[in-house]
Amino acid sequence: MIDKLTAFFSIIFLVTATSCNQNKSASLPVNMDDSSRVIIDRAIAYAGGYETWQQKKTLSFDKHSISYDSTGKVVREVKQHFDYMLKPEFRAKVVYTFNDTTFMLGHDGQIARKIINGKVSTEQKDIDQAWNSSFGSQFVISMPYKLKDPGINAEYLGQLIMNDGTPAQVVKTFYTKGAGSNPGHVWYYYFDPGTGKLLANSLTWEKNKWDFTRYITFEKTGGLLMPALRKSYAADSLNKPTWQVSESTHSNITFDKEFPSDYFKIPDGE
Repeated sequence: MIDKLTAFFSIIFLVTATSCNQNKSASLPVNMDDSSRVIIDRAIAYAGGYETWQQKKTLSFDKHSISYDSTGKVVREVKQHFDYMLKPEFRAKVVYTFNDTTFMLGHDGQIARKIINGKVSTEQKDIDQAWNSSFGSQFVISMPYKLKDPGINAEYLGQLIMNDGTPAQVVKTFYTKGAGSNPGHVWYYYFDPGTGKLLANSLTWEKNKWDFTRYITFEKTGGLLMPALRKSYAADSLNKPTWQVSESTHSNITFDKEFPSDYFKIPDGE
């Protein structure tokens, strides 16, 4: 079961990372039908506004992640600290300790590396993890603002009732090739029909492969509502979650923190 969970989360990190590689997609157009544009704009306005989001230069937060097996047993728990430069160029640094080992995942704008107990790993799986986690975690916490990123395509699908009885408007999105290397991955976002609040998302990345994430709480900071508690589930299809796979909590969310000029530098050597 742990191997199955590891594979599941590796896919999800890859999906989020490759769907939001902002460094290569700045010139790509945003394609939305009128209804999806209205819904996404309303969601972003509810959360604090796109202009406010665009003014943010750095982002820092703590993340507490818990993974479960299908019986509800905790199989993994980790606490991480994330620092991001959002402008003028993307940078990332993630630090955490797991099983008495200290890890740092770094992205200096050009390369990404995993540093284990102070030593830089050159293994491809570790480089991939550093890249994917850097982009993926920033993508997740930056909802719904990133739904206006270059290269996104959006289509309004109508209204449905979520499994807990909540009505929601659903917008289907995918990314143009060039905004990510996985244009076959499709996201579905659920919004409150009245306020526009982001409620949940579904994701499919190949035939009959789905997950479902519910946004439980948000934290207001810097004039913006940022996702705080999220619960993710395996799913059979759109809007059909089954067992809970994980939950993650973002806390101590801070914008525009100052960093030393070499803060995101990748250490030399192995």
